[in-house]
Amino acid sequence: MTKKLKDNTEILVIPDAHCKPGIDNERFIWAGKLAVYRKPDIIICIGDWADMQSLSTYEKGTVYQEGLRYHEDVNASLDALAKFHKPIDDYNKKLKKPKSQWYKPKLVFIVGNHEHRIDRYGASMPEMNGHVSIDDLGFKERGWKVIPFLEPYITNGIVFQHYFTSGIMGRPISGDNHANSLLRKGSSSAVCGHSHMIDYSENLTAQHKKICGLVVGCYFEHDEHYTKENNRFWRGLVYLRDVKDGVFTPEFLTMEWIRRKFS
Repeated sequence: MTKKLKDNTEILVIPDAHCKPGIDNERFIWAGKLAVYRKPDIIICIGDWADMQSLSTYEKGTVYQEGLRYHEDVNASLDALAKFHKPIDDYNKKLKKPKSQWYKPKLVFIVGNHEHRIDRYGASMPEMNGHVSIDDLGFKERGWKVIPFLEPYITNGIVFQHYFTSGIMGRPISGDNHANSLLRKGSSSAVCGHSHMIDYSENLTAQHKKICGLVVGCYFEHDEHYTKENNRFWRGLVYLRDVKDGVFTPEFLTMEWIRRKFS
């Protein structure tokens, strides 16, 4: 879907959040307060908001899945979403103005590979098809536009996707100079998550048009057990200022700054 918004649009990007049972969701209250403070025109969740570890095929039969339950994964996501919306809802109620004048950003949820576990599970277990769904996570109910896994969301000349693929096998583009790889292989401005790293690059097309590539890091504080690279993760929110025709200025808001400002 392509939609042209006003000039100098502002976009808040929520990187991979991986909310899960046992991990505190207070950071989503901070994100909601930031949204009220900055009032971006669009809020985009880049995917992997929910971890859905109970459906992981990589960890099936291991101690890491012991005792995990689908409904608990879903409840962790619903709790995070409620916490994010609360500061926005409270702000609008205090305005004492008609709903037409409330702060209502465009909300876009891009399904990541972790949420896609729900669809894969439903497809692999026919008896569960129709009983489990991405809708269980509550985004559509709260007014978010849900973008299916690996489908692009395009606005203001920028392509947003959880990750971008390359080659016949459709492997995620990654590695060193990740952002520059997005530009070389896609020839347009692009924003993605997935790697939990941060990277930004600018380039020119053959027509001398400026394009921007951005990888947005993650929005959680816990360590992930599957990797020894946790110290390489960049943690925070990313704010795109002066968005117009594929060009933007990224502002990297660290978890430490967000906590000091909004906790």
